[in-house]
Amino acid sequence: MNKPFETDAFATPEGNFRGHDKQDVWSQEHDPEVTEVGPGTPCGEYLRRFWMPIAMTDQVGDLPYRLRILGEDLVLFRETGEGKLGLTHLHCAHRNMSLEFGIIEPGGIRCSYHGWKYGLDGTVKETPCEPPASQVKKKACLGAYPVIEYKGLAFAYMGPKDETPPFPVLDTFDDDGDELVPYLIKSPCNWLQVMENAWDPFHVVYLHTLAARVQFHESFAHMPMIEFHDCATGDFYTNVRRDGDFVWVRVHDHMLPSFTQNGGHFPVPNESRYFGRGGLTRWITPIDDTNTMVIAWRHFRDESFNDDPRGMTNRDEVGFGTTDFYGQGPDRNYETRQRDPGDYDAWVSQGPINIHARENLSFTDRGVAKARRMVRNSIRGLQKGERPAQATDNFDGVIPTYAGDTVLNIPMQEGRDDGALQKEVSFKVAEILKSGDHLQGVERREFIVAALKEYEASWA
Repeated sequence: MNKPFETDAFATPEGNFRGHDKQDVWSQEHDPEVTEVGPGTPCGEYLRRFWMPIAMTDQVGDLPYRLRILGEDLVLFRETGEGKLGLTHLHCAHRNMSLEFGIIEPGGIRCSYHGWKYGLDGTVKETPCEPPASQVKKKACLGAYPVIEYKGLAFAYMGPKDETPPFPVLDTFDDDGDELVPYLIKSPCNWLQVMENAWDPFHVVYLHTLAARVQFHESFAHMPMIEFHDCATGDFYTNVRRDGDFVWVRVHDHMLPSFTQNGGHFPVPNESRYFGRGGLTRWITPIDDTNTMVIAWRHFRDESFNDDPRGMTNRDEVGFGTTDFYGQGPDRNYETRQRDPGDYDAWVSQGPINIHARENLSFTDRGVAKARRMVRNSIRGLQKGERPAQATDNFDGVIPTYAGDTVLNIPMQEGRDDGALQKEVSFKVAEILKSGDHLQGVERREFIVAALKEYEASWA
């Protein structure tokens, strides 16, 4: 016998269904002032005022390497004389043949169409098909940019020649017992949504710890107390948590326009630690408006630093398109990424260019809001003729940075609010880190470590 027709199964569900009311979100557009990076755009002109990494040098063999940076098609090559790197516009200044098919020679590159040879600065050196009286060499030139090669990365400056800033050498570039291993991973999205991920410490609590599993350390499940601190190079934040008797202060560096340094990747907060340095030195380099490169060094220190007590690092996994920590690229199948998403999935899934008008920023987004505000103000300052601030403005030599982990044995104090205690510790640690800015190298480290130990002892 047939069951009676159940009309209740088709009753309109109750709830706040407002999809139709919010259809205006599909007509909203991205913010060009801070996202568009091509030549002549406000953001693009701002970004061009800085040295930025553009490639891993082992990508450059005996043939020209074609690449795209800030919306410009370029060719990177190593000339065969002194082995210096050259970076020029992709197309020959004569008839626009691509120099990815060029002939690399001592001191420059030669177009294989009619033989025009260019120096590393784009000067036309030879025009073999021209008559001897031809003056074209004096009139024509090829667009070119200066390149600095350092520890496996190629850095370029793409701004006006007369405004070239000094190359910023940071203290983390050359530390005893520390090997820098480069990697490069591309993302099909705008540079800003990749960059500002590092200004969002609260995503670590959920994305990296509570969403699917613990990706780094179980203590990251504790909601941190975040404080932002101005410094002579830009900005850093302290990220403080309690783990038993220990107060763990993680520090992340930020320098405009797109530089960050993290705390250690796999530390364990089970003993005192004084100014342990970070695990990652990273830049975000725009390819164009909807494609971006993360270019970085992973730090691999000797065992005396005790950076990886659980053996979670793997140097062999670090390189072109890959690194040794979770969720940084498209290296997993789609179902795995759905079940256990990482940073790459967070920023790429925002769309080719995140549309800020659709967001609802809240208290925990104050780092993101600050990053956008600083970038926007700097872009507008350049438009008014103000020179963008550089990390080298306040330092003649090696530039001090602060990223890393400090763990202090400070048990909970009876009768004292522990949140207030943690906030006090975070500000004091930040003060101690900045107090060593007048020193360099081992002397600076010893000064900071001694001050941290003295502060820890004051709580005994």
